[in-house]
Amino acid sequence: MIEMDNKKWSEKIKNNFNDAAYRYLEYSNIQKFFASKIVHFIKELNPQTKGKWIDLGSGPGLLADEIEKEFSSQKVWRIDFSKKMLLENKLSSKRILWDLNNDLPSEINNCSLITSNFCIHWLNNPEKIIKNWFSKLMPGGFLVISYPTKNCFPEWKDTCRKIDIEYSGLSFLYYKELLKDFKPNEIHYSEKFNYLENFEDVYKLFRSLINLGAQSTNCKRKTVKELKEIQKFWPKNYNNTVNLSWEIDIQIIKKL
Repeated sequence: MIEMDNKKWSEKIKNNFNDAAYRYLEYSNIQKFFASKIVHFIKELNPQTKGKWIDLGSGPGLLADEIEKEFSSQKVWRIDFSKKMLLENKLSSKRILWDLNNDLPSEINNCSLITSNFCIHWLNNPEKIIKNWFSKLMPGGFLVISYPTKNCFPEWKDTCRKIDIEYSGLSFLYYKELLKDFKPNEIHYSEKFNYLENFEDVYKLFRSLINLGAQSTNCKRKTVKELKEIQKFWPKNYNNTVNLSWEIDIQIIKKL
């Protein structure tokens, strides 16, 4: 493992997402899938329209666009730390370049809806950050987030254990830690979802993470020999393809 302070780690993440901005929408299948789920939940919640609607870690506006399609009279503010990602958004949208490791800017307040899809696990102190996000809601407002959990990537972890190679993926979040400061009656909804990706081989699997800008790691780059070992011992399907299993949490937190 490579020692990296928070500033360097954040810079690495930002650079990878900047590099992937132009192709992100083409490859973001799992993000699109859960964006659709989030929109479904928002339709059921029917948030107040008088407050601001904000999408945090909005990237190229994948989720924000879907929300605006369903709520045509509502404008969703898009906030991200990747300038190139924000530039992929439609010109008419309200865009703010902001490092989400910091408290949200003062102009973000009285929100009736805050969303975040596949973002919070990239932040340095998610337990602290989520409280700041929550504080920006007006009474009756909703915070809707999705993120990968610690139970993601069992095939990858098992393969690394089997061949004694360092697992270089993220460790992801545990919901009890993330939500530890919230009261039970503030947790409006919480559920886990499984999502399975299938690839021709592990090389294409790892390439899929790079295509999204999601390859950041604080581990040493794998050698060609190590990658061949991972490909050899990764569990195979009947047709010799490989799977990558995700577990995604969706939480809806309500400001009472």
